[in-house]
Amino acid sequence: MAAPRETHYDVLGVAADATPGEIARAYEKLARQFEMDATPPDPRREARIREAYDVLFDTARREEYDHALPAKAPPPRRGRAVAGAAVVAVLGLGAYFLFGRDKPQEFAGTPGPQFRAELARSVGRVEAIDVTGKSVTTGIAFTIDTGIMATTCEGIAPGTQIMVLIGTRPAPARIAMVDEAMGLCKLAVEGAGSWPLATGGPALRAGDRVFAAGLTAAGEVELVEGTVKRVAPEGARRIVEVSIAVAPGTGGRPLLDTSGRVVAAALPPQPGGAARHVEIPATWAETRRSTAAPAEDSQAPSGVAKEAAGPLPPADPIQRRAEEIAPKLRPPPSVPDDI
Repeated sequence: MAAPRETHYDVLGVAADATPGEIARAYEKLARQFEMDATPPDPRREARIREAYDVLFDTARREEYDHALPAKAPPPRRGRAVAGAAVVAVLGLGAYFLFGRDKPQEFAGTPGPQFRAELARSVGRVEAIDVTGKSVTTGIAFTIDTGIMATTCEGIAPGTQIMVLIGTRPAPARIAMVDEAMGLCKLAVEGAGSWPLATGGPALRAGDRVFAAGLTAAGEVELVEGTVKRVAPEGARRIVEVSIAVAPGTGGRPLLDTSGRVVAAALPPQPGGAARHVEIPATWAETRRSTAAPAEDSQAPSGVAKEAAGPLPPADPIQRRAEEIAPKLRPPPSVPDDI
């Protein structure tokens, strides 16, 4: 006799009468475990967990799911509709707006822990490693497409081995495209891209609320709220100055609007300069694909995006050295909350 299929409750490890708050905390705990796991990601398991959360956290979908279960109906959940609506308003907005759902709504306040848990899967620290094994933090990258992350090009020289730390997990990367006009690079990152962020939105204006998605020493995402101070054109791009400082090593840090969309990325700080960000149009994140790398063109004008296609290169001495020292790049894991 075949074993019964896991229910959504089994996947999240919650009881059939779990409250929306318990479901959100269980999902956040699983997300943290994935961040701390040094083994390659399991896309199927991650998708199963995400599906379970999406269904059980939505009151209407949960009702339909419960009625479809072959087992007996779970015990009544008193006040679930009211509690669910309240938790959705406080914790659940990020899970919907982060991935570009229709008709986004604005955060009433600072995004909650559920939003940060989702965001942690899509933001990582970029480390450049030279032939001696020395690593330097060059910036922060964020996922924009399957296997593609964006960051500032500052500090990434041709031939440099690149690693992206997503949580505590290092992932090999290479430059897939250089956009000189924007001052940003697209990185092809192994094991990344399951959770692309929505990009672009209404043009930013002075006074708009924004959130900078930075990383702590332990690799955890932190959100800092600020306001747009000034927006001005600069060549083919628009520069956004905000009230949130850009520290060394945080270039590429995504700037989110009140609907959870990435609307700008931090540029490397300059001595005595303002906190400058480059505004990201909605179409910029679309990754162009080709079957071969373009030939070098010495006549190519400055400011034209250059793209390299194809799979990641095979392991070489630098790659092997990067794998050897990868554990040393990981910050000490944080202890999950006791929930």
